[in-house]
Amino acid sequence: MSIALKAEKREQLGSAAAKKIKRAGQIPAVIYSTNGNINLSLPVKEFEQEYFKGGVTTTVIELELAGKKMKVIAHKIELDPVSDRPVHVDFFPCDETKGIIAKPKLVFINQDKSPGLKKGGFLHIVMRKVEVVCDSEKSIPEKIEIDAGNLHIGNKIRAESLKIPAGVKLTNQTNFLIGSIVGRGKSEEETPVAGAAAPAAGTAGAAAPAAAAGAAAPKAAAKKPEAKK
Repeated sequence: MSIALKAEKREQLGSAAAKKIKRAGQIPAVIYSTNGNINLSLPVKEFEQEYFKGGVTTTVIELELAGKKMKVIAHKIELDPVSDRPVHVDFFPCDETKGIIAKPKLVFINQDKSPGLKKGGFLHIVMRKVEVVCDSEKSIPEKIEIDAGNLHIGNKIRAESLKIPAGVKLTNQTNFLIGSIVGRGKSEEETPVAGAAAPAAGTAGAAAPAAAAGAAAPKAAAKKPEAKK
């Protein structure tokens, strides 16, 4: 499935030119390419209609520009801080010989089954989308699901645990953090282990006995007996 939009090439750049384009009912955009960037504008209503449907960063857009058609995909969409409406779009060309870069959303499933969430923890999401490179249009995933059903408080979700579909690879090969289950309760990793070494003197752990001794001191002091009249 793809989207068809008509675009116009823009020669003038800068904030003043961008304001003029917006007043004309257009949205400024650029196609980043190794062959040279192309500055253009799109009908704002048509693009917003597709944007608010969701999934525009995983959908191929067929742009008609100066009588020619080219396939692109939205890479970055700048939003107005007040209205949350798109004000600028960065596109990448869809070149299947080099791979198509897309940003599918991450969906956390089975949250109701998570032991950590049941104990009062909450899901701290670090990333809501992840950048991937796809072999073809057909291999572009709309979303990548993450099973939270077995997660406990203290568990972290990292890139290596993602189930990436065939024909798709992460552009970032590091084992980056996706999210975690955090909360006030102790995680299984924090459970004291029998025979564990006591904290060394001078550490935060050694302060507790000293504080307790200080707290007990007032109770040890005897009250003076009142003088008999």
